[in-house]
Amino acid sequence: MLAGNLDEWLPHFRGLEERMADAVEAAWPICIKPLQSKKNAMTHEDHITEHLVQALIRTKRVPGRIIYQYTLLAEDAGGNVSAPSNIDFVLTVGDDEDVYLACECKRLNVPYKTGVRGLVSEYVDEGLMRFVTGQYSSGLPLAMMLGYVMNAKTDIARRGVGRIMALRSTAIGLQSERDAAVVSGRPLRFHTTHACMSGHVIEVAHTLLAWR
Repeated sequence: MLAGNLDEWLPHFRGLEERMADAVEAAWPICIKPLQSKKNAMTHEDHITEHLVQALIRTKRVPGRIIYQYTLLAEDAGGNVSAPSNIDFVLTVGDDEDVYLACECKRLNVPYKTGVRGLVSEYVDEGLMRFVTGQYSSGLPLAMMLGYVMNAKTDIARRGVGRIMALRSTAIGLQSERDAAVVSGRPLRFHTTHACMSGHVIEVAHTLLAWR
């Protein structure tokens, strides 16, 4: 666990996240290149994330050690230990297994034969919500989410996520929402803060990656 006030750690985590976001942007074209020939509705986020993590490692731009499918252990009142969930990948911070920069990944705007499915509810309910409940990043000040925008329309994906977050604002403890400046050709970025069920506040940095 982090020692001291979370607010004192927040600038450090923000710095790590910004470097990770830059690394993700550099790795993204490398990630999707071998997947282009089989890109379709069945190209799921786990497979994309496997390629992304490998590309991140190869760029040598990751500010630390990256671990794919980071296992979280849980112990019940009787002392029984289980592994109920895995984070898509984390950047380790120091030697404490409970201190890391988590990254959860979800697909958005997936084209099917019957039309495009936004999957924005899944992004919020099955991704973002895991930070709010404390399932991921418990007691930590900041986390990351990546949205793989399968039809490249990041602006539409952003509006869809924003709409669902507004509808779920109480459930996700939404306190603030801030969009970064839009730069043509670069990933779309925004930040949200949430009151977690444990009582502390977590900041989540979102990056939407266009698959062209």
